[in-house]
Amino acid sequence: MSAIRSDKRRQLLAALALEVGRPLSHELLANRLWDEGPPPSAVASIYSHVSRMRSQLRKAVAAEGLDESRDTPAIDCRSHTYALRADPQLIDWHRFVDLSLRARQLTENGEDIQARTVLGRAEEIWRGEPLAGLPGSWAQSTRTTMADQRLATTLLRIEIDLRLGRFAEVVPELTALREARPTDERVAAHLLVALHGAGRQADALTVYPTVVRRLRTELGTGPGEALVRLHERMLAGEPLTGPAARATAARASAAPRPSPAAHAGGPSAAPAVRRLIGRREDLRRLLGGPEDAVEQGAVVAVSAILGMAGVGKTTLALHAAHLMRGRFPEGYVHLNLGAHAVNRSPLAPQAVATSLLRRLGVPATTIPLDSEELFALCAEVLATRRAVVVLDDAATAAQLRPLLPTSPAALILVTSRRRLAELPGSRPVFLDILPVDDAVALFTSVVGRERADDRSRIVEIVDRCGLLPLAIEIAASRFKARPSWTLDHLALRLSRKTGRLAEIRHDTESVARAFEMSYRSLPAEQQEAFRLLGAHPGPDIGLHAAAALLGRPVDETDHLLEALLHCHLLQENVPERYQLHDLLREYALALMRDEGAEEEAGAALRRLLGFMLHAADQADRLLYPRRSRLPLPQFRQLPGMETLLYDLDLDSHESARDWLDTEQAALAALASHARATGHPETAAWLAHVLAGRLDAQAYWSEAHDLHQTAAAHWRSMANDRCEARALIDLGATLANASRYPAAVEALDRALTLARAGQDPDATAEALSILGRALWHRGALTRSLALQKEALHIRRAHGDLWHTARCLANLGIVQRSLGNHKMALSAYESALPLARRFQDRTFEMRILNNIGDLHLAAGNLSAARSGFERVLKFPAGAISTFDLAIVKINLAATLNIPEELDQSLALHRQALAVFRSVSAIKHEADALNGLGHALRSAGRPADARDQHAIALELARSAGTAHEEAAALYGLARAEAVLGARAQAAGHLSSSISLAERLGAADQAALARKALAEIGPAGHPDE
Repeated sequence: MSAIRSDKRRQLLAALALEVGRPLSHELLANRLWDEGPPPSAVASIYSHVSRMRSQLRKAVAAEGLDESRDTPAIDCRSHTYALRADPQLIDWHRFVDLSLRARQLTENGEDIQARTVLGRAEEIWRGEPLAGLPGSWAQSTRTTMADQRLATTLLRIEIDLRLGRFAEVVPELTALREARPTDERVAAHLLVALHGAGRQADALTVYPTVVRRLRTELGTGPGEALVRLHERMLAGEPLTGPAARATAARASAAPRPSPAAHAGGPSAAPAVRRLIGRREDLRRLLGGPEDAVEQGAVVAVSAILGMAGVGKTTLALHAAHLMRGRFPEGYVHLNLGAHAVNRSPLAPQAVATSLLRRLGVPATTIPLDSEELFALCAEVLATRRAVVVLDDAATAAQLRPLLPTSPAALILVTSRRRLAELPGSRPVFLDILPVDDAVALFTSVVGRERADDRSRIVEIVDRCGLLPLAIEIAASRFKARPSWTLDHLALRLSRKTGRLAEIRHDTESVARAFEMSYRSLPAEQQEAFRLLGAHPGPDIGLHAAAALLGRPVDETDHLLEALLHCHLLQENVPERYQLHDLLREYALALMRDEGAEEEAGAALRRLLGFMLHAADQADRLLYPRRSRLPLPQFRQLPGMETLLYDLDLDSHESARDWLDTEQAALAALASHARATGHPETAAWLAHVLAGRLDAQAYWSEAHDLHQTAAAHWRSMANDRCEARALIDLGATLANASRYPAAVEALDRALTLARAGQDPDATAEALSILGRALWHRGALTRSLALQKEALHIRRAHGDLWHTARCLANLGIVQRSLGNHKMALSAYESALPLARRFQDRTFEMRILNNIGDLHLAAGNLSAARSGFERVLKFPAGAISTFDLAIVKINLAATLNIPEELDQSLALHRQALAVFRSVSAIKHEADALNGLGHALRSAGRPADARDQHAIALELARSAGTAHEEAAALYGLARAEAVLGARAQAAGHLSSSISLAERLGAADQAALARKALAEIGPAGHPDE
């Protein structure tokens, strides 16, 4: 096996060799190779490993000069299984077991000398640690089993030596064994006999009290009958000869097994049960509903309660056990298996079985020393005894598998921080954090209602405790013990940015200690992965981003994440999106600080930033291939980056969109973290790369912060070219968010920098966006001039797509100036180009604008047809924001009052979108449209209210178009209500504003309305 370099292939060969000739399923092999959490590609990987091993076996056979035949080792495949076909005597383990069994038969026949010789040959086979270097829980549990078998063989050989009178020779070996296994009564009995036989009476007298003390301290039990009798015989001065010891052992092993029913009233001392708050659904899943077998008192499967440290597994298990004791009256056992006990290893399966049998009342004299007999008896008792058994804090499935029956009569509840996928017949119940109401109830139950007098503050406290039951109980207990503290004070202490874990403590209990036990049980590479994942600033992380963060290949990262999931140190609420609980993240960061690993974390974040920047750049170029932007500089390529980006499979518009949508929150958090941790340039590039997607999805608040910081960074670096681009991105965002004065200021500076740097692309882009911002502000003449200049630059450089954009912008300005024919000409020139480039969003915007021209000309039928056609575009082709604009335009074409309900629905839908992104200009426009519909339906008072709000919004945002329209609509509503003087005043203001803007259509409408009302200032009736 040493010639095989791959750990996975060595594990696979070991699994097949240890069960030579037996077909093993793909699922079983996958669980053994990947610690009970195989990746989706496990079967394919196993196939690949088997193929390579077959090749190596053939080469080995050829090297030995053998012919391939049925007698040569080979791996057979049949019915979704693999089996190693080989002579068992070729495998060391099987030769060892065979020799051990032969020796046992010889000694049972009284042939000790021959048995001693055979055992010597068996021990010669044993060279070093079995399965040395193989990682994983299956390899470790198998090593433990093999070590137990070796111990049994060693003890058999020592027993023979004692019968042959070789007392002094075996004392050193037994002394070493006692140090390694201080609670093993077989070792203690043999050492007592050896010391007594060697004449070391004083040393022999210390053996019994030492082992009794360790048994009571570590297992909570006393010694077995065999050891007690042996000690009594020594005290009585009776001879402790080899044959006598052998006879004692023989009597113990040959004693008839008790009838389980004879001990129905066995030990049932139960620990105090904490009151269970909430968890009704979890309890139902654990015990079943009214029709479940538990309710009928019938046989039930093993239930495994799984979850992270402090989530309340033991409390739920003990509560369930307490509820069910009446239905399972033949005993109660709560046994801590010690997976996370302080300063001691988890109980071995033999110790678990022994403790269970003793606590269920099985006489110590009848409990076998042989492992197989011990497990068989334990399984028999659990299969026939209607008892409640709580096996708390299990380390692995291997700790329990040997002693559990296929169909237990007992109710067996197992708790573990691991997933225990290989536990036979188990029903998993995964515990999550508490809902807020249950968390508040838990806190209140601890501190008492008189001190829990501010629910909102308690909600804040339990939220700072991560809704984790253990954390809530500890914080509440500490608060209860401090009568001078108020809820405000506790909330303040828990709100500190660092040190929150240090606050969640009381007496000897702390959340950090519970986390530490989980963390310390991990192998080194999993500890490192846990620490580094804590350094990730985003809400969750994907597989490829995690691979970049950890600096490992994707497959290796996948296995590490699976391992942490298996230990409930990581959560996966969405497939392949991983996150740490808040408190676990804080613990990971504390570990990073305490272990002086800040440099390690810094390197990990640089890897992650580099990967995410390049991946976002790749996605942006797929989604917006013609966007005006700068190329990324040639950053130093990080190891494995190309492979990681290739494996990400960003190769289509859909994959790019999905990746950016999924990673949006993580990218924003990374950019913010990069600025705060000394990577402002990377953050600035990330802002530029994300500008297209942020704009398309109307993430204007997030975009503003990113672009503003980027512009400030480039200004501090005196990089005019990059500053101009950052200001263009910032100006576009401000304009979209209806912050036009600030947008014009940013874009004016961007234009100045672009012209000075003789950058035609940036100059044209700044001109175009600045022209749009000025159009919104009503500066139509300057807007028209800027759009024409931008169009000239684009045409001069043969940039057809940007030429089409400039034409569309030019059409919008001409429409506002009342030049409908020129506007239509511009739109009709732009539309074929949009279709040529298959840009559906751009095409939709042009069609919407053409519909708006029809609407202005009074051709409602053509306008309505165009808007409805746009709304039938495929889902996802148009952003929600753009769809809202079309809905407002469509509403203006409806027949009122007949279609008022449809109009109101369209306006409500659009307003919800505009308000969600703070698009004040568009909100004012929608309110004006809503006011017009209400007035046309005979509801002038409601119409007046909508126009009044629109006027206030338009003035706050500086959008002159919408202000003039609001004044006009307000005047029409007030005229109907009889307030003619106010109406005339508003119309006069609307005319002045429209004329100043050059908005001929709006001015004409207001003049006509004013003429209908009469002279301004006429007294109201």
